[in-house]
Amino acid sequence: MGHLDSPSGTFWEAFTLPAGSDKWVERTPPNVADNGGLVTAPTSTGVVVGFRPSHLLSFSPLAVTNDGGATYMPGLVSGGLANVPDALSLAPNGRAAALTDTQVLTSTAALSAWQTLITVAAIKASPAGVACGVQQLTAIMTNEGGVFVGAACSTPGVVGLFQQAGSRFVSANVQLPSADAKASVEVLRIVPYNQGVAALLGVRDGSTTGYLAAWNSSPGSAAWTLSAPQTSSGVLISTAVAPGAGFGVLTSGSSNRLAAAAIAGQGSNWAQLGAPPAGTATISVSANRTDALVVDSATFTDYRLTNGEWVKAQTIQVPIPYGSSG
Repeated sequence: MGHLDSPSGTFWEAFTLPAGSDKWVERTPPNVADNGGLVTAPTSTGVVVGFRPSHLLSFSPLAVTNDGGATYMPGLVSGGLANVPDALSLAPNGRAAALTDTQVLTSTAALSAWQTLITVAAIKASPAGVACGVQQLTAIMTNEGGVFVGAACSTPGVVGLFQQAGSRFVSANVQLPSADAKASVEVLRIVPYNQGVAALLGVRDGSTTGYLAAWNSSPGSAAWTLSAPQTSSGVLISTAVAPGAGFGVLTSGSSNRLAAAAIAGQGSNWAQLGAPPAGTATISVSANRTDALVVDSATFTDYRLTNGEWVKAQTIQVPIPYGSSG
């Protein structure tokens, strides 16, 4: 939010929708510069918010909340978190994983004592990395089974989803249909799915991108289930994660017209949500409601999807700390 044409005038804000309430509340962790962006990772009782580096901030402070953002406890990643939505992940057993520009880090408990699991260079040089032609790592997820890492591949038709195998990372063996053999593939999101993993893939062929969801409840011992593609010729604006390993995508096409679609989980199809209001920054998809969150400088407006129409539900004037980044 803020003055989005100026890095020092852009401020990231965190909002929560409290249980039992239909109103959003601004809950940005205080006292840390957030011009570089925020990433979030759900826990069994709350969420961890990570701050990306910006200006003179060369590391990533963490803020942990178990009460919806009313209070936060501090943490730290010594290397700056990567500029992707899923740069931080926590498993129910307390294990954490973080992705920086150069390393994959893990911590066994309390978001402290981070250790290098593997370097980005080592993943690129591995057999699975070479087969993908890793351009960059794009997502990380950890569960009791280990760590999963996503990538953007330069080799056509290859899905760069890697899973930990001891000290190595190997291909998770996601196979696309033969029709996508010439497409470039990027792993956009990775989330837990039962005891396994689900991923949102961007499959680009020419000027068209197909967004596919992939699910596997037992990677390494079971085949992946792929959704039908949600096809778009527009630019990807943002993605969303829904309950049950579902996903949402927001794209912008000709004349800046926005389009949104969501998929509820394995066995479901993409649902078209209708053109969201102008200025929509992202969509929020939950079990019983879908929201379009609109940003205009310091104004946050929530539109709820009601009977197929986007209806204005709430407006918040957010105090923006202009000048605090100088």
